[in-house]
Amino acid sequence: MLVSSMRAAAMGLAMTMVVSPATGQDAIRVGSSIPLTGNLAFFGQHSRWGAELAIEETNAAGGALGRKIEADFQDNRCNPAEAVKSVSQMLSDNRYVAIHDGLCSSVILAIMPLIERAAIPLVVANGSATAIAEKSGVGGNKWTFKVNPSDASLAAALVGYLVATLPEKSKSIAYLGESTDFGRSGSQGFEIALAKRGLKLASADYYQQGTADFTAVFTKIRAERPALLALYAVGADFQNVIRQYVSFGMNIPLTGRVLTDQIPPEILQSGVLDGTTSVQPYVPEVDTAQNKAFLAAFQKKFNSLPNLLSRESYETMRVLIDAIKRAGSAEPAAIRDALEKTSLESMLGATLEFDANNLAHDNAVIIQIRGSKIEVIGLNKT
Repeated sequence: MLVSSMRAAAMGLAMTMVVSPATGQDAIRVGSSIPLTGNLAFFGQHSRWGAELAIEETNAAGGALGRKIEADFQDNRCNPAEAVKSVSQMLSDNRYVAIHDGLCSSVILAIMPLIERAAIPLVVANGSATAIAEKSGVGGNKWTFKVNPSDASLAAALVGYLVATLPEKSKSIAYLGESTDFGRSGSQGFEIALAKRGLKLASADYYQQGTADFTAVFTKIRAERPALLALYAVGADFQNVIRQYVSFGMNIPLTGRVLTDQIPPEILQSGVLDGTTSVQPYVPEVDTAQNKAFLAAFQKKFNSLPNLLSRESYETMRVLIDAIKRAGSAEPAAIRDALEKTSLESMLGATLEFDANNLAHDNAVIIQIRGSKIEVIGLNKT
């Protein structure tokens, strides 16, 4: 009987450690599934860096609820199947109080049902597909919160600027995007924003990730003679598109989600992309006190400039940590309830609050390339 009682007590202790490992002074743990290898490893690294900096600053200031924050980063290669596997493993281990990022839109859409079934918050930092917000909050999944703007809200901010400043060119915009949730939601965002002004895209073309030769699609688009070309591409594909755009002599001003920080330096300096207009959630050139402090801290720690992924990841981790503090608890349900009531100033000067679809509305950055330099020309609320 004594042995049985001791075994029962030991099993009870073990169950306590499994069910409630975050009690006492154990660290509060957050899981993250991002691409750390493969074509988008660079972006995944920046997402990790942004989160790590926010955590480091929090821990240096005493942590949250008197405990340190820790994050566990697992590789998904931007592959939905691999993400489902890694997130399923994390969700089976209830040491984690929330899941951070995912990065790729297809990945996030794939893991959202897992998050909902596990009843644990997912805070999205970088996936921009409009469908993420459409499926969140009143869309059905109350556990997913999207801190970064959606493609639809970014497109609305950009189209508003283009129609106001380039009214004639806005009547003839061709679209070229990758054939993913990111690329197709970008065209959807443009279509919706243009339709509100009685306009529509002149054409829409898509390419498979890893496409080597864009000659055929560039020939088609050039024959259509659009006034602007909206580009939605990321990773190695983006640089490949840009290099071939230049060598092909497209001579059609670019717009859309042009990743100005990823343009090869020799191409930027050549001036061939002058006149390019883009909308981004963030660029380092934003002139606010909070951004300057972030830039200094990021460069000191990583010896590198942040990009939009590291910034969004940093801001999203701040939102999550703020919710943990306000919840007064590391229980997922309490954190979810606190996330709903978020009201936090962003480094772009807007107040981050979630709407009915659990989508936050930060400022969008409108940028333009002039004289081979990237210039911020406006901050518009998404």
